[in-house]
Amino acid sequence: QGARVWIPDDIEVWRAAEITRGYREGDAILHLRLEDGSALAHPIELQLPPLCNPDCLSGANDLVALSHLHEPAVLHS
Repeated sequence: QGARVWIPDDIEVWRAAEITRGYREGDAILHLRLEDGSALAHPIELQLPPLCNPDCLSGANDLVALSHLHEPAVLHS
């Protein structure tokens, strides 16, 4: 709960969201709050969504500085 993740989006490609309820292994749904404040029940398919980097690294010019290096983090930077 409280972790920020990237979820796939048809229009924006990736959207940041915050997990609003604790996750336990085997859960089929993540309860999220999108940046616009709306709630979303996101189905977990094969793996959990990628984690967001801390705000202090948002838009980093050097990708090596990112804590989490994956497609949404690179595109966001």
